[in-house]
Amino acid sequence: MDLTYVYAVGDAAPPDLAGLTGIGGRPVHTVTGGDALWAATGAVPESDFGESALTTRLEDLTWLATTAREHHAVVDALGARTVVAPLALATVYRDDDRVRAVLTERHTAFAEVLDRLRGRTEWGVKAYATTRPAGRDAGRASSGAEYLRRRRRELDRVAGDDDAAHAAAQRLHEAAARAAVTTRRHRLHAPALTGRTEPMVLNGAYLVDDADRDTWRAAVTGAADGAGLTVEVTGPWVPYSFVEEER
Repeated sequence: MDLTYVYAVGDAAPPDLAGLTGIGGRPVHTVTGGDALWAATGAVPESDFGESALTTRLEDLTWLATTAREHHAVVDALGARTVVAPLALATVYRDDDRVRAVLTERHTAFAEVLDRLRGRTEWGVKAYATTRPAGRDAGRASSGAEYLRRRRRELDRVAGDDDAAHAAAQRLHEAAARAAVTTRRHRLHAPALTGRTEPMVLNGAYLVDDADRDTWRAAVTGAADGAGLTVEVTGPWVPYSFVEEER
C-alpha cells in the first residue's frame, strides 16, 4: 500500500513537473485544494513510511541520507520554478484526499508563509575562529610553580581568543541581520561534524530580499574583513529555516 508524501506547498499556478522524480524514483505530481493552493506530492510505500516503520527507518543513517537528498532535490527543483513553502522531511498522509483536506484546513497559515517567502531566498553564514599557535615560553620551567604559571597564561590566552572570536561573530551576525528581512541562529556544530579543526562560532541563516542580495553580500564581506574569522557564505537556498515563524 502507498501513502502520499508531501514535499512542498505553493499558491501560484503549479509548475510543469513532467520528468521530476522524488523519493524512490517515483514521479512527483500536484494535488490542488484550499482555494488555489497546491502540494507537490509523490507516492511512497507504507512499509517504509508508515508510523511504526518510519521510526525504525529514521535510525538507518544510510536510508535517511538518501531520503533527505531526494527530498531536497525535489524542493530545490520546485524553488527554481516558483515560490514554495518546503515541508519537513517525511511529511506523509494516508492519501491525496487527506492532503486536499489539509490544504483547506491550513489555507490561511500556508498563505501567510508563502507571502513571507515570496521574492526572498535563504542565505547562510558560518564562521570559525582562527586559532593561533600555542605560545612557547623560552626554556624549561625551573619549578612546578613556574610550570603552573605558564600553564595559566596559556589558558588565559586561549580564553581571550575564544571571547574575541565570539565577539567578532556577533558583529558579523549583526551586520548580516541588518541587511536581511529576518534571521535564525542555528546551533553550533562540533569539529566532528564540520570536518574542521577550528571551532564554529556562528551558524546563521538569513532571509534576504532577492533585490537586495548584492547589498547583503557586501555587508557580510565588509564585516568579515579583518574579523579574524574564517567565514563561509552559502546560498541562495529555498528558505527552509523561515517556514515557521520565530517563537
